[in-house]
Amino acid sequence: MNSIKKYIIFFLITGSIWGQNLFPILGGQRVGTSVFTFLNIGVSAGAVGMGEAVVAMSQDAGSIYYNPATAAQFNEAQLTLSKVQYPADIFYDYFSYTQRLFGQQYIGISGGILHMAPMMETTEYLPNGTGNYFVYQDRFIGLTYSARMTDRFSFGVTLKHVQEDLAQQSMKTTMMDMGTFYWTGFRSLRFSASLLHFGPEVKPDGTYEKRILDFNTGEEIVDETSFQAFSPPTIFRVGTAMNLWETEEHILSGAVQLNHPVDNAEYVVFGLEFKLFKMLFLRGGYKLNKLEENYSFGMGVHVPVGPTSLKIDYSYSNFQNLTDPKRLSVGFTF
Repeated sequence: MNSIKKYIIFFLITGSIWGQNLFPILGGQRVGTSVFTFLNIGVSAGAVGMGEAVVAMSQDAGSIYYNPATAAQFNEAQLTLSKVQYPADIFYDYFSYTQRLFGQQYIGISGGILHMAPMMETTEYLPNGTGNYFVYQDRFIGLTYSARMTDRFSFGVTLKHVQEDLAQQSMKTTMMDMGTFYWTGFRSLRFSASLLHFGPEVKPDGTYEKRILDFNTGEEIVDETSFQAFSPPTIFRVGTAMNLWETEEHILSGAVQLNHPVDNAEYVVFGLEFKLFKMLFLRGGYKLNKLEENYSFGMGVHVPVGPTSLKIDYSYSNFQNLTDPKRLSVGFTF
C-alpha cells in the first residue's frame, strides 16, 4: 500500500513538473492564440456528461479521443458515432472504431468534421449579401495504435491529419496524441495521463494583400503578406478514476482530472458516473476555473441486441453566454 502511495505521489509531482516545463503558465491571456480550436470540442456524450474527466476512464471507442491508451482496455471491437449540436447552427460529426489487432496490440481509427451551412458573403457596401456563398469546415482523420505492456499498464499513440477550409483559404498539418493508462493494483484505482494535439505551428496557405499607409508620400501601399503561424491547441491531461461504491448490480465511479491547455489557464474537472443494473448510466461533471462552461450532466442506456450491444448516450453542458450544446452518441460492441 505504501509503495502505491509513493508511486502516485511521484507520478503527480513529476507529471506536474513536466507539464509546467513544457507549457509555461500563461493563463487566460493566451485565449484565441491557437488554430484548429475545434479539437477542444468534446466529441463523446458519455465523456461530456462527466465533464470530460475521462482520461482515466474507458467508456467506449470515443475514449481514444481523450487518451489513445484506452484502446487497449477493450476486449471487443467498439464503434462510436456522435453528433454535436453547437451554437449558431454549427454541427460536429465524429466517429471512432477500435479493435484488437493481435496479441496485446490494438488499433483504432477516428475522424471528425465541424461544418455549417454555406454562408452568404457580405461587404460594408452590400450588407445584405453579394449573392456569393462561402463554406467553413474543420476536419481530422486519425490512426491509433495502442499496446498493453502488462496487465496493468498500456500506452497509445494517435497520428492525425487536420485541415481547415474557410472560403478560399486552407491550412493543414499533422498532429500527434500520446497517452498512458495504469491500474495501480489498489482496488479499481487507475492513473492516466495524455498529451493531445501536439504538432508544429501552422498558417493558411498563400498570401493576402495588406494595405498600409506610406507616411513619406501619404499614399496607400498594397503589400503581399504571408499569414502568421500559430500553434495547435495542445493540452496535457492527468487524472485518476476509481469505483467508489460497487455491488453486483451497481457501480459508482468518480474521477478527478487536471487539464493544462497551451492556450488558456489550467482547470480541474470532477466527474461521476453511476451505473445501475449494468444498463443505465447517470453522469455529472463540473469544471473548476473554466470560463464559459461549468457543469454538465448526461445519461445513457446499454442494451444487448443479438450478438452485439447497443449503447446510447446523451449529454448536456452549460454555457454561460452561448447556447448550451447537446450531444448524442451511439455505440456498438461486437
